[in-house]
Amino acid sequence: MAGKGKLDLVERLTNECIDVCQAVLRGRKYLAPLLDPSFRAHKLQRALNEQKAAVGEMEMAVDRIMTSVERISDIDFTDSNTAAQRVGECCVEIMEACCFQDITGQRMSQVSETLSTVEETLNFLSDGIGEPAPPENKTLLNGPALPGGSMEQDFIDEILADDEGKQEARG
Repeated sequence: MAGKGKLDLVERLTNECIDVCQAVLRGRKYLAPLLDPSFRAHKLQRALNEQKAAVGEMEMAVDRIMTSVERISDIDFTDSNTAAQRVGECCVEIMEACCFQDITGQRMSQVSETLSTVEETLNFLSDGIGEPAPPENKTLLNGPALPGGSMEQDFIDEILADDEGKQEARG
């Protein structure tokens, strides 16, 4: 019976190897569009360039807005006609600067489309593999919170107040 048990084990291991090979071949099939040089050279590079351009446009818009606000703060309001004209000019400049959001939105939608393609492919692959390994626990900040993903200020104040109370009790 020992020989039969070994044969069963070899058969089970062989079947598992075949399953792994098939999963790898399926994965290669679904990764192929992402590994295509034209996708990497054009789609991904364009998404990166669009993102950089959007960030640059936002920075320029903020700079224009801040410059206009500074010019408003420097206006001598003793001559109300001149002051009104300069405030009006600054307001026009601020409104023009705020138009960046339309172009930025178009740029970011192209970035989102590319990232969605990558995400769909990775989701499909992870469904076939099982649960991905949990990410490393890093103590880095994640940047600004997305809308709806942040804590309410009252909650933060409560946490800080509790922490201060604990420190006073220790101290």
